[in-house]
Amino acid sequence: MYITLPSIKRTLGKYLEMQDLYIGLPMFLIFLFLFTFTNLKMFSLIYLTFGLFLFIPISVSKKNRMYKILILFIIYVFKKKEYLFFRKEEKEKWQEKLKMKSL
Repeated sequence: MYITLPSIKRTLGKYLEMQDLYIGLPMFLIFLFLFTFTNLKMFSLIYLTFGLFLFIPISVSKKNRMYKILILFIIYVFKKKEYLFFRKEEKEKWQEKLKMKSL
């Protein structure tokens, strides 16, 4: 027999999490401000469309949203990467030096 515990995450219904509200509410308030008090109405509509796009559920796993996938993608793209290129002769020399150091 297994004992199951409910999830620690706070949810508001079946698919809405508190984290979604923490991100979505400021985005909605920024949209309202841009749409009502500035001349950037087209920009604010594009901003709202982009914000709604980020909340589309993705079927990678349960309750994933596009913004979570976008954050992971941005972290991957801007992660420090080191690329090493070797010619075949240089690679063999490098491997020989490595063997010599290990002895």
